[in-house]
Amino acid sequence: MIKFMRDYVNPYWKYLLLVILVVILQVYFQINIMQETKNIIDTGIYNRNLSFIDNTGIYMMTLTVLYGVSMIASSYLSSFISASVTCDVREGLFDKIVSLSSYDFNKFGGSSLMTRATADTTRIQIFMINFLRNALIIPAVIIGVIIAAAEIDLTLCGILVVAFILTIVFMEVKSRQSIPLFNKLQKKLDFLNLKFKEKIEGVRTIRAFGKQKYEIETFNELNDEFNEDSVEAELKLYYLTPVALIIMNLAVLLIYYLGSVQLKTKIVTISDLILFFQYVTYFITSLGILPFIVDTLPKTIVATERIEDVLYMDESVINHPSDDISSEDEDAPEVEYKEVIFGYSGAKSVIADISFKAKKGTTTALIGPTGSGKSTIMYLLNRLYDPTFGEILYKGIDTKQLDITYLRDKISYANQKTLVLNDTVYANIAMNNQNLSREKAIEMCELSRFSEVFEFLPDGLDSIMAQGGMNVSGGQKQRLSIARTLAKDAEIYIFDDCFSALDSKTEYIVRQNVKEYLKGKTILMVAQKISTIMDADNIIVLDKGRIVGQGTHEHLLETCELYQEIYATQAYLKEDE
Repeated sequence: MIKFMRDYVNPYWKYLLLVILVVILQVYFQINIMQETKNIIDTGIYNRNLSFIDNTGIYMMTLTVLYGVSMIASSYLSSFISASVTCDVREGLFDKIVSLSSYDFNKFGGSSLMTRATADTTRIQIFMINFLRNALIIPAVIIGVIIAAAEIDLTLCGILVVAFILTIVFMEVKSRQSIPLFNKLQKKLDFLNLKFKEKIEGVRTIRAFGKQKYEIETFNELNDEFNEDSVEAELKLYYLTPVALIIMNLAVLLIYYLGSVQLKTKIVTISDLILFFQYVTYFITSLGILPFIVDTLPKTIVATERIEDVLYMDESVINHPSDDISSEDEDAPEVEYKEVIFGYSGAKSVIADISFKAKKGTTTALIGPTGSGKSTIMYLLNRLYDPTFGEILYKGIDTKQLDITYLRDKISYANQKTLVLNDTVYANIAMNNQNLSREKAIEMCELSRFSEVFEFLPDGLDSIMAQGGMNVSGGQKQRLSIARTLAKDAEIYIFDDCFSALDSKTEYIVRQNVKEYLKGKTILMVAQKISTIMDADNIIVLDKGRIVGQGTHEHLLETCELYQEIYATQAYLKEDE
C-alpha cells in the first residue's frame, strides 16, 4: 500500500496539507466558540454586562462564519482529492490492462478486472472523501478537546480519554478480524460477475435450449451464497456503532455524576461544567463517523490490495528494448520463426519446433485441425505471448529486443474474435488509424464488401454499431474487421481465420481485393478452408502443434498426407453441396 500511496496520493500532498490546515482551523474556531459561552456566563451574565454579551456575540458570529467557510473549503478539497486520485487510479489500471499479455490478462479474467476498475476504485473514492471530509477532523478534535478539557478538570478528562481508548481498541480488533472475510468476499464477487456476464452474453443460447429456469436457479444459488458470506463478514462490524455509543454514553453518565459531585464541593464552577459538557458533546459527535470509517476500512484495504495486484504485477511479456540493436536487415525475411516452442501457463507445449520464413511481398498461410496452434503462432509474432524457447525475428532482429509499440505498429491484425465498438462505423474502421479520411474508410469498406452493409444502415458511416456487433451478422462483423485491418498502413498483415463466416462468393471477391490491395506487403493468413489459402506462396500444415508439411498447394497435394485428407474432405463436401 505504501507504493500505491506514493504513486497516486503523494502527487496531491499540497492539497492534503491544505485540508489538514483547514481542519485544524475548523476545530480551533469551534473550541473558541464554546469557550466564549463560558466567558458570557462568567463575565456577561454574572456581572450583568450587556455590552460584553453583545460584543462577545458578534465575535462568536464571526467565528461561526469562519467555521462555515472552513467546512466548505474542507468539503471541496476532499472531493477534489478523492475524485482526482480515483481518476488517476482508473487511468493507471486501464493503461496496465491494455498492456497486459494474453497470459497475464487471463490470470485475472475480464470480469475480475472490470470489478477492480469500477467497484474497487469507487470504494476507495468513497472511503477517501469520508476520511478527508469527516474522519481527518478526529485527531484535531481529540488533541484540542483533551487539552481544553484537561485545563478544566483532569479527572473528568481522564474518563473521556479512557472511554475513547477502549472504543478504539475494540474497533481495531474487529476491523482486523474482518479483513480476511472481505478478501474472500471480493473473490466471490468476481466469480458472481463472471457468471452474470456469461448468462447475459449467452442469453440467446440459453433461450434456444429452453434452459432459462435452470440458469436462473443456478445464478440464484450463487447469489444466495454470496449474500450469506456478505452477512457473515458484515456481522463482524454491525455492532461497532452500538458498542461505541454504549461505551461513550456510560462515560458521559459518569462525567455527569462526578461533575455534579465536584460542583457541590466547589471544585468546578457551573460555567466550567457547562463548557466541559460542550466539549464532550463535540467530542462524541466528531467520533460519530468513526464506526463508518472502521466499517469501510477493511473493505478499502482489500480493494486497494486487489488494485495493487494489477498495477504492480510482474508481467510475463516484458518490454525492454535493447539499446544495442543492429540495423534492420532488408535482405532478411520479413518474419522468421526459429525452432519456436511455447506452452500456456507452464503446461504441455502447444507448439514445438516451429520454423519458417515469410519474405516481403509474399503470402504465408497456416492450416490444420482445430487446436493445432495456428492462432497461437500469430499471437507470438504480435508479442501477446513470448515463446518459451526459440526466436521470432523481424528483419533479422529478435522481436524481444524491439520496443513492443514499434513492433505492433508494423503489424495490422485481424483477430479471430472480431471486436466491435459501441461507436460509429467510421470509428470502428479508424480504430487502427486515427488519421483515416472518410473517403479512405469507404474504400476499405468496398474492398471488404462491408459497404453492402453500411449502405443499408440509417446513417451510413455515422451509424452506431451495437455493443459486440449485435446489429450485424457474424460474416458482416468479419467484413468490418477486414476493413479495419486494411485501413492501417503496416508492413505485415495478419488475417486470423477472419474469412470463415463469409459465403464462398463474397470470400473469393474479398480475397482477390485484399491480394491486389496488399501487393508488395507481407501477409500471414490462418484458415480452415483450403480454398481460402490455395494461392498462397507458402502453406504451413500443422498437426498437434508441429509442422507436418510446408510448401505450395500443388506440392502439398503430392507430399503431405494431412493436407490431402483436408483437401479430399472439403472437395467432397463442396461436390455434395
